[in-house]
Amino acid sequence: MSLWTPDGEHPVDQGHGEQPAETHDDYSDLDPETAAQVQQQLAEAQAQLLAAPVDQVVTNHVMGLFELAALHLRVEDPDLDAARLPIDAMGLLVDNLGDRLADHDTLASALTQLRMAYVEVKKHFDAAESPADDEDDVDDDATGAEGDVNESDFLE
Repeated sequence: MSLWTPDGEHPVDQGHGEQPAETHDDYSDLDPETAAQVQQQLAEAQAQLLAAPVDQVVTNHVMGLFELAALHLRVEDPDLDAARLPIDAMGLLVDNLGDRLADHDTLASALTQLRMAYVEVKKHFDAAESPADDEDDVDDDATGAEGDVNESDFLE
């Protein structure tokens, strides 16, 4: 059996109670004691990851996408293009994996809030780009009440 990593395939020892096989062998720039410590820390991290419920690990990654998108939306000069990719990626995971994810309802709610935040930020910048005299011509009944979010506003 082997384990794929960005560094390539590595054999995995299936022995019980033994340390996992080394997954990175380029510690030549480290002194032997530091290299041993790095290997030990890596083995401990791998053991912790293997012990964690997989649905919870994936959920944590989904929340990382949420945080990444929110960060790009809440800075002084929001980057809508940068926020859109993690929002779309989060949507793919939440919408397609459903109840297989831990706390699916919470994730779905967070995704909805993130999409609404994106729409609000986009509306703010679209309004800032349009001339001020266009505001007088807007019919409130045609555009909906302030704060209404339409799915078409998010999908371009």
